[in-house]
Amino acid sequence: MNHFILHILFSGLIAFLPTQNGTEMDVVLLNTGDCAKHYHVSDGSALPEHKPLVFVTGGSCSGDCPTDDADIASFIYPDQSDSTALDSLTAAVSGGGAWLLAGSDLTLQKGSTEAEELPALTINTSSRGTAPIPTSSSEREDFTWVASIKEICPDCTINPDVFATQPPSSVVARFRLKTGNLHTYSIARIGSNVTPVHFKRLDGQGDESDYSQAIASWVGADIEVTGDSIDLVESKFNSDPGRTMHLTPDSNGKIEMAVVNLPSRVPPITTSNPAPAAGKHFELYYELMSNAPSQEERLVPFAGASSTLGSYPDVAWTTVHPSTVLWSALLNSLRLNAGRGPDDRTLCPPMHNYP
Repeated sequence: MNHFILHILFSGLIAFLPTQNGTEMDVVLLNTGDCAKHYHVSDGSALPEHKPLVFVTGGSCSGDCPTDDADIASFIYPDQSDSTALDSLTAAVSGGGAWLLAGSDLTLQKGSTEAEELPALTINTSSRGTAPIPTSSSEREDFTWVASIKEICPDCTINPDVFATQPPSSVVARFRLKTGNLHTYSIARIGSNVTPVHFKRLDGQGDESDYSQAIASWVGADIEVTGDSIDLVESKFNSDPGRTMHLTPDSNGKIEMAVVNLPSRVPPITTSNPAPAAGKHFELYYELMSNAPSQEERLVPFAGASSTLGSYPDVAWTTVHPSTVLWSALLNSLRLNAGRGPDDRTLCPPMHNYP
């Protein structure tokens, strides 16, 4: 029986919420707009539109495998002409496709009845050291670098309706992850060294949280598939017809997938911004709570360590992000490589509610 690796990368306005039995993870993509109205944060500014998108590249794709969506192309390559942007998208998702998500539930299924069952989900929470930053590439893989809402808002509880067949309007899509090894792929880049963030109100009033650490900008899931193919299946919240990509690996035995919920950006993006803007979008995560604090009381990430954190090692960002380990042909084609994404100008981290 053949084997291949499915490598999934997640970034942007995304929450990782474990199911009640702890064996599965709902990856929830949040909605920044309703009826063309963007979400407004507590300072009155409109949050930029975030697009929930899936990009896949592999050996071949059958089923619903669009590679020439003009809207997606113009969003991800806004500085290119329409025709050039379409060519760039087609090249990026060769052997796969690109979907814009709307009211979507995504799952992975084995590609044939003869294939072995997909492996169980594991979450890397044993690689972290004692420092508030990763000091090596292996420490960087620990999932707990993803910002923890439990640490930031200990009394907050997730609204159970988020997991309902028809979730609240704050949810635009979900990916039910039942398989693979979940880990931190990259840490938000703040200057040339690995740097913590701290959490406080957007208006600067009140006390900041004691929770202060480096935070993830990309999360990865590596799935070792025994078989010749795998299916990415979309169903709709409202029971409308969904879509399926039936995917086979490339000549290197690999399929790459990127699941993102990001604002538009125009490269070049700086690779050593010493002070990215505060993560205003973080306020939207509280919309998933059944007992959310008022908007002005919601804590969001700011660059730099908390005043209570104390000292931590000097570690170069490139030390924990070796290019030989973190190279992604898909992210490179999308111009979203680690250290090159929107989080280099504005903190846009995922969130988790894992125990």
